Amino acid sequence: SYRQEAPSTPPHIILHYCTFKTVWDWAILLLTFYTSLLVPYHAAFKSKSLDDVPLLVIDSIVDVIFFIDIILNFHTTYVHTKSGEVISDPKRIRKTYLKSWFVIDLLACLPYDVFNAFQEAEERYGSIFSALKVLRLLRLGRVFRKLDNYLEYGAAVLLLLICVFVLVAHWFACVWYTIGFREGRGGPGKR
Repeated sequence: SYRQEAPSTPPHIILHYCTFKTVWDWAILLLTFYTSLLVPYHAAFKSKSLDDVPLLVIDSIVDVIFFIDIILNFHTTYVHTKSGEVISDPKRIRKTYLKSWFVIDLLACLPYDVFNAFQEAEERYGSIFSALKVLRLLRLGRVFRKLDNYLEYGAAVLLLLICVFVLVAHWFACVWYTIGFREGRGGPGKR
């Protein structure tokens, strides 16, 4: 019902249901899937090094896009859960975002890979910090709630289910590789 009325918003505030925000949410969803595929891969295969400069650049661009998303969230309207009204007051938007998702989004967008590439610290800590990017998966719930309108279409549901199945299979494959690799390093009689 709030989409039928045209709320008056300040010029720097984005309506949460506008076309730009919907396309942006789809892009963030795709980048979240990208992150959820690559973080376990890097943790399992420990492939981050200075030799992987193109991959490091791509990951840095993704980090910048997630940082831009934080800025956009400070300027995007939302629907109040109790009253159902569209909140477009900049102070209330910022206060609500700071109380809810800001810390998680900030921890997820920090460029841990850049920090880890230039230091010779123990590899365990690098993969632990890099794994903090998995916090981006928490935004899947937010994006799925926003994409509620598109879930009426069978193709969108099918596409999202396929992505989830591929994601879970990938995670299990990375875990099994890591287990096998660590068992193999110990040797057959060295337990």
